[in-house]
Amino acid sequence: MKAKTPHFTNMNRTLANILIDLIAALLFLGMIATGYLLRFPLPPGSNKSLSLWGYTRHQWGDIHFWISLGLLVVLVVHLMLHWNWIVTVIAKRCRLPKTAQPSLVRSGVLTAVVVILSMTLFAWSAQYSVKEITRPMRGKQLAHTRQLNESSATAQAYIDKENIKFWQDVYPIFETHCLFCHGPQRQLGGFRVDRKEDLFESRGHEPLVLPGQSAVSPLIAIVSGTKKDMPMADKHTLPEQDITRLKAWIDSGAQWPVKTDAGK
Repeated sequence: MKAKTPHFTNMNRTLANILIDLIAALLFLGMIATGYLLRFPLPPGSNKSLSLWGYTRHQWGDIHFWISLGLLVVLVVHLMLHWNWIVTVIAKRCRLPKTAQPSLVRSGVLTAVVVILSMTLFAWSAQYSVKEITRPMRGKQLAHTRQLNESSATAQAYIDKENIKFWQDVYPIFETHCLFCHGPQRQLGGFRVDRKEDLFESRGHEPLVLPGQSAVSPLIAIVSGTKKDMPMADKHTLPEQDITRLKAWIDSGAQWPVKTDAGK
């Protein structure tokens, strides 16, 4: 049986390098494509409202992750195939004495260990460096808070349902506590609190506001903290006086009149 010639071995190595480079290029294009989808057609906050080719934003995010992981594996294999060349170049640049070339298996194990340790350190650092963002109160929120503090708890507990006005009594609550995450700039969960249809229309689930029925309106369950099966449930809890105003508004019929200068 004839031994393999160096020319045949080099040809196999060349084909392997070409195949690895092609796979890496395809995976890199896949990362760019899925990254584009997550940034533009499916922007942040659109997971519950938009889908593309049958997949939501979160599902495309999973695809993006697995593509990036595949690219990492291909790059590790690429380093393994070129490890001897890398060692030789570094040795020449640093004018180190020539040593025997390490085996491909040893090179692969060393590369894998370095990459795994680096990724583990990165994952650990990211996991324990996550911090909760505390938003400072802005002008309107601070003024609203001061106004509430100046009023007595007894006066706030009772609100005349007949005289409650949406733009004067209710919308400022949304503006103070909700618009930052559910307004024109950001729509977490694909929801906007400044649009009437988002509160009153059924979009695959029960409307958030059921006029005349504050006791069973999901909005009250959310802002009172009794609805726990939702992201950041505790962050949606409002002060008791605001909840009382929202209940009074809903029980009075939950009117949302067209805004005019006279209604400000």
